[in-house]
Amino acid sequence: MSDHVIAGRYEIGDRLGLGGMSTVHLAFDRRLEREVAVKLLAEHLAQDPAFVARFKREALAAARLVHPNIVQVFDFGLDEGSARHYIVMEYIRGQSGAEILRDRGAIGIEPTMAIIAHSCRGLDYAHRNGVVHRDVKPGNLLRSDDGLVKLADFGIAKALSDESAITQVGSVLGTAAYLAPEQAHGEEAGPRADLYALGVVTYQLVSGKLPYEANSLTELVLMQQREAPPLLHEVVDDVPPEFSAAVDRALNLDAADRYASAEEMRVALIDGARGIGDEPTDATRVVRATPEPTSATRVARGPGTAEHAPSRRIEPRAPRRGAVAQPVREERAPARREGNGLRRALALLLVLVLAGIGIALAFSQSGETPKINGTEQPATGVDARETVSKLQTLIEENTR
Repeated sequence: MSDHVIAGRYEIGDRLGLGGMSTVHLAFDRRLEREVAVKLLAEHLAQDPAFVARFKREALAAARLVHPNIVQVFDFGLDEGSARHYIVMEYIRGQSGAEILRDRGAIGIEPTMAIIAHSCRGLDYAHRNGVVHRDVKPGNLLRSDDGLVKLADFGIAKALSDESAITQVGSVLGTAAYLAPEQAHGEEAGPRADLYALGVVTYQLVSGKLPYEANSLTELVLMQQREAPPLLHEVVDDVPPEFSAAVDRALNLDAADRYASAEEMRVALIDGARGIGDEPTDATRVVRATPEPTSATRVARGPGTAEHAPSRRIEPRAPRRGAVAQPVREERAPARREGNGLRRALALLLVLVLAGIGIALAFSQSGETPKINGTEQPATGVDARETVSKLQTLIEENTR
């Protein structure tokens, strides 16, 4: 397609990237005489009217985001000749986070923070303007040759991840490792879902590993619910525990427990990299006993894949929408069961004694003297009442 011209204006050049939903090409804008990046969406997307409407709405929202750490959207539309939807964006000469990981692997804290701090600024600006990215991942973090990092595909990711059945498979499964738990459950993704994804990217850039090495979306959901990922300082030497704790907060299972904003996350990560902040301790983790991992929860690793440090167990969260909590039956202590038996025996004794005393009172009131073993015994009403009172006191003291 190197000789093709989109919208009579953009000369399509070399391919820069290929995905399930689109292809990105370097292009030349004849009108403004500059290099641009043109994203050509997959042809089948044009057959979904709902997607087309969402795409236009989200592309307009993305075009309004003008910030140094966000790739600028210049133009979008439908090319009549090829029947392809296109997006024209600022061209960044450099590498994406995915290319950096491919070429170098783990890059350590300082180079990572040079990328993540810029990304936090871009996310913070977008969130304050009501735009959620929904697909933060290394491939959408572009670092220019002069070190400036920009987030790509704002708004476009939201259009792709909406409820259209024609786009669900490619948009969700292709980036499962970076999905926040609420996204993996099909819930609405808010700004804190972007912070979770950026936390995953941070973890990966520092360690060269993902927090959860899952092979499917189902497996990822199970792992997120049952265990917390190893802390970074347990995986990589020389990582300050404070930085490890800051990343761990972004990876919280519950969105409410993550950072309130991307700016707050940026400050916490910078402080953590300097050894400032709270260290993760047993007091800040909720630990529970769980069964050993089974074949349903283990991750199938290929040859040569590095093993993670042991995962921390986490307290199961409150049931999500539609889930029904099962009542927990507590086993009573044996001492309590023994106490119940004692009270029943004493109560039976009291009934028998009261019955006997009642007979005694009846005899005393009738003027007759009861005999015990053939011997007459005095039994007055006053003595009987005193005896009853003492017995009641004795039983109450032994059954408290």
